[in-house]
Amino acid sequence: MKKISSIFVLFGILVILITSGCTQQQPAVQATIKPTIQPTIQPTATETPAIEQPTIKLSSGNYIEDDKGITLYLSTKDVMGDSKCTGNCLNSWPVFYQENITIPSGLISSDFGTITRDDGKKQTTYKGWPLYYFSSDVNPGDIKGEGVNKVWFVAKPDYTVFIADKDNLKFIVDAKGNTLYNFTKDMPGVSNCKGDCLKIWSVFYGENIVAPSTMNTSDFGVITNSEGSKQTTYKQMPLYYYNNDTKRGDTNGQGVNKAWYVAGTEAIPVSTIIKPTPVTTQTMSGGGY
Repeated sequence: MKKISSIFVLFGILVILITSGCTQQQPAVQATIKPTIQPTIQPTATETPAIEQPTIKLSSGNYIEDDKGITLYLSTKDVMGDSKCTGNCLNSWPVFYQENITIPSGLISSDFGTITRDDGKKQTTYKGWPLYYFSSDVNPGDIKGEGVNKVWFVAKPDYTVFIADKDNLKFIVDAKGNTLYNFTKDMPGVSNCKGDCLKIWSVFYGENIVAPSTMNTSDFGVITNSEGSKQTTYKQMPLYYYNNDTKRGDTNGQGVNKAWYVAGTEAIPVSTIIKPTPVTTQTMSGGGY
C-alpha cells in the first residue's frame, strides 16, 4: 500500500514539473524595425534668365552705335523727319533698322521711333532723325563719316543744337529739329523782343551746348532777357522759337515783318526767301514783331 502511494506521489510530482515547464513564459522576440530612409530630394536647377542685350549702345565717345559697335549717323537734310537719302546715296549711307530696340542706361527708349521710307523700307529714327551707317566704317568705333560734306554727323544723345539743310540753306535747329530764329532788331547780347513779342517768339535756352563738329560751341553764350529769363545766343545774337511752327523743320517765321529769319550757321540771319510751311492760321504780332 505504501508502495502504491509512493508511486502516485512521484507521478503527481512529475505532472506538476511537466506542467510548470510548459507554462513558463518564453522570451519575447524582439522585432527588428528598419529605419525609414527618407528619399534624397535633389534641388531643382533654376534656369538663369537670359539677359537681353542692347540693340543700341553708347560708345566711349558718347555717340550711338549698333550692338556690334558700328557707328550710326544723322543727316542735316532730314530735318523734316523723312529720309532724303535715296538712290545712290544709300550705297554710301545704308539705313539702320531694328524692329525691337533695347537700350543701355544713358538713352531713353521713347527717343527711338520708326519711319517707312518712300521706297517702302523701314528705318529707325532717333529724336525724329533717321539713322544710317557709313559704308566706309568697317571696324567697331570707326567714325569716318563724321562731318562728311558738312551734312553727316555721328548720332549723339546730348546734342542741344543741330544743323538743318532745307531748300539749300543751312540754319540752326534744336535737337529735335525745331527751327531757331534771329530778330534783326536785337543787338549783340541784347534781346529787344519784350512783352507780347515773347508770346509769339519764345526764347531758346540750352544749359550745356553740344553741337555738330562743324560748329564751335564757344560761339554760344547766355544772356538774361528783360523778363529775367535765360536765353541762348549764337555769336552774341539771341535765339528764338516761332510759336506758329507746329512741327519739326517748319520755317513759318521766315521773313515775318521783314525782321525775323532762321538763324544761319554763319551767325547771319538767313534772309534768302524760304517758302514757309503752309499753316491754317498764322498770327502776327503788332509793333514790328
